Amino acid sequence: MARLREQDAKKRAASGYGPDFLEAFARGLRVIGAFSREKKHLTLSDVARATDLPKPSVRRALYTLTCLGLAESDGRSFRLTPRIMELASAYLGSNMISTVVQPACERLAERTEQSCFAAVLDGHDIMVIAHSSHGRPDVLAPTIGLRRPAFNTAAGRAILSQLSDEALDAWLDKLEPKLETNFTQTDKKALRAEILRARKQGHAITAQEWRRGYHAAAVPLRRYDGVAIGALCVAVWVEDSSMGSLAERHVGALNEEAAALEAQLL
Repeated sequence: MARLREQDAKKRAASGYGPDFLEAFARGLRVIGAFSREKKHLTLSDVARATDLPKPSVRRALYTLTCLGLAESDGRSFRLTPRIMELASAYLGSNMISTVVQPACERLAERTEQSCFAAVLDGHDIMVIAHSSHGRPDVLAPTIGLRRPAFNTAAGRAILSQLSDEALDAWLDKLEPKLETNFTQTDKKALRAEILRARKQGHAITAQEWRRGYHAAAVPLRRYDGVAIGALCVAVWVEDSSMGSLAERHVGALNEEAAALEAQLL
């Protein structure tokens, strides 16, 4: 069996993953993760820089993905193929959350005439698991699998509001907030206060913190036993709603859908 580079062996030892950790598999997943909506076409060098992996490892990973039909190349750059969705479908097909929540997002979009989505917490990000757009297609209609920061999004704060004080403090301690817009709150004490306010009022609202030009409102999404597992969110263009009217017009609809879903989420 091929030996790990000394640098990689040290990383594995420091990570605590143990001898059964498959370094090659992990590298392949990192290569897949280098692609995004903004980075659809990447050269080998682009992927190596994005993943901090050696070019020979990236070359083998891209070659393997191409052989499996998960990626394709024009001779210079690479892009993922639609077949990569098979990986996502494995999660979506085995997870009742996305199956049950998708119709709720569609009802919310129709009822509010706004873009709606559901998300779960994944580390310091939220990940979209269901969505429905209304009207013009744009950043307010995220695709399934899209990741966004949790700290400056209404959906993220709605989920975080359901953590215990100890868990929330541990999460914030490891957070490295980045300024996304002039409205982004990056002070951890102020962030904690906003999250606790969301816990008290039962919903979270953000104003242009992740992307200029829109507000968002979200409520926790709970399963049958009351445990929070995600959030339902409505995103609204600034010209369509003020923060005050956002809560008045849409939080009620969000709460109604979340309550109706609770008994269905096991």
